[in-house]
Formats: sequence, C-alpha cells, structure tokens
Amino acid sequence: MKHALACAVAACAATAASAAMPDVPPAYRGALPPWHQQGDVTYLSGGKTALEADSVKRAAQEYPLELVFRERDGSAAHPLTGMPVTITDAQGKLVFDGPSAGPYFLANLPDGRYTVTTQWQGWTFSKPVAIGADRQRVVFEWKRPAGGVANG
Repeated sequence: MKHALACAVAACAATAASAAMPDVPPAYRGALPPWHQQGDVTYLSGGKTALEADSVKRAAQEYPLELVFRERDGSAAHPLTGMPVTITDAQGKLVFDGPSAGPYFLANLPDGRYTVTTQWQGWTFSKPVAIGADRQRVVFEWKRPAGGVANG
C-alpha cells in the first residue's frame, strides 16, 4: 500500500513538472538550464553550449521576454555570459536584478512597460520593452571594429 501511494505521488509530481515545462521537444528538455524565481519574475538564463542554446531558443517561444547578449567582431558573433540584467517597471520600481548566466535570458513578466538595462565594458545600455500580446526579443549587440575599440 505504501509503495502504491509513493508511486502515485511520484506520478503526480512528474505530471506537474512536465506541465510547467515550456513546449520544448523532449530531446532538448534535459539541456535546459533551471528556472529561477526573483520576486514575481520567473526566469532562466543560459546557452553556453550549442545544445543548451538550442534548448533555450526553443523555450523562448513560451516567454514574453527574451534577451540576447553578443559581441560582433567583424562578421563573427560571440555570445556574452555573466551580463548584468536590471528590469524596472514603468514607475521605476525594480522587478529584477541579477546576472544572465549565458547569452540568453528569458523572463516571465506581467503585461506592462519596462526598461531593461545592462552594462558592457563600463558603459550602461537601456532599452524599453512593452510586454503584452506579442513577445519581445531584445538583442544587445556590440560591435568591435578591427582596431579593437568597441561601440554599442
């Protein structure tokens, strides 16, 4: 009887976990980084390996906000990790503050207007986003010219 109850509880837990997982093919689910919670914001970040990056890109379709961080050196794009991310709402209230573990950052935010801020090489960059019916993909990309001086 105890074994049957334990199996039933395990089956319910597995069902709940799979229901919370975004619509990602099973082959990619194991490569997704973990979800985190900060206040009202559910988020994940990663994409350090090719498989993890593919998994996060597929999961991005289920999140209202996708941030991408990369540096371009000529024609080559290089992913940036450890980028600081700050998100404030329309009233200036801080709703998220932390690093992105990889070049991709996905956040589940309530509908509204926000400002996303990051820093790169001592410079601060902000972009407004409006979360609503359409999901937002914001790319922070910095170009490094052949001489090595960067611009954003």
